[in-house]
Amino acid sequence: MSFSPPTRRLSSTSSKEDLINAYEAEEERIINHLSRKLEQLREEKIDLENTLEAESESHVNRMARQLTALRLVQQHGTSNSSPSASPEIGLGFRSLVSGVHPMEPSAETMLEAMRRENEQLRSKLVETERDYVRISRLNEVYREELIDHRRRVSYSRVEARL
Repeated sequence: MSFSPPTRRLSSTSSKEDLINAYEAEEERIINHLSRKLEQLREEKIDLENTLEAESESHVNRMARQLTALRLVQQHGTSNSSPSASPEIGLGFRSLVSGVHPMEPSAETMLEAMRRENEQLRSKLVETERDYVRISRLNEVYREELIDHRRRVSYSRVEARL
């Protein structure tokens, strides 16, 4: 009969430890999930930055080629020769200057499209960075809670031994 209360205490302590262990396991699962999500956001941010850089470089190169073509046409125009008479100026240059060909939009149209796309990419990058900061802060809160709970568990285990 005197064995019943200590068994209850042992059972109660074991139950508390099981509960604490389950809580810690859940916290660790959440932290691992958030860490994976954070790493995924970091990789996505890097991919977005690389994509933005590559597209910007591509747009700059395209604009430089178009500008070179326009300068070439302008030079030939100032030397009193028509663009169609010059063999160096092909169909692409003439259509670029005339703006008639639908597959080759004007420089202003291209510049405006690039500005819109650049703004969209910047907005997406800002949004991703905000998510990254939010998840980093949440991860830090969870980490602090986990440390606090582990301290309490180790403290309660020390008390239980005494």
